[in-house]
Amino acid sequence: MSNSSGENVRSTLLRGIQIEARNAKVYDTFAQLFQGYDDSVTAIFCEMADEERQHGTDLEQRYRARFGPVPVPAEEPKEVIEAPDLEDAEALIFDSMTLEQALEVGLKAELMAREFYQREAGRISDPDLQKLYQELGEFEEDHVRRLEEKLAEKGHAPKSTAR
Repeated sequence: MSNSSGENVRSTLLRGIQIEARNAKVYDTFAQLFQGYDDSVTAIFCEMADEERQHGTDLEQRYRARFGPVPVPAEEPKEVIEAPDLEDAEALIFDSMTLEQALEVGLKAELMAREFYQREAGRISDPDLQKLYQELGEFEEDHVRRLEEKLAEKGHAPKSTAR
């Protein structure tokens, strides 16, 4: 079985769909958390949530074209690719997360997503999926740039921008 067909492609597409949906929810939460505090950051999180939903829709369309209906996920993906990892998980519960922490969480998530899509684009032989993964990687690169710029505006250097 080649890398561009079968279970490997199916599982990669499903993992991408789940990751994009989960991240859209995270960015929606961040947008709500900082609403009224910093409109420019709220706008970035809203835009990123919308873009993550669009990424998921693109992946779902590719999945349906190859495999039929997209199954409802039984569980969260075991491999965490783009899931934000909060050092202080209670921060969202008690609204103590700072704007800079939210931006750093988003930046870390986008860096992982960019690496995931770049790896998949280099691994897969199907030109259609390769192009899709390259495009998604470029979108994630744009997210990285926007978050780094916003952190710089706030006087905070990003903790990690390794490529």
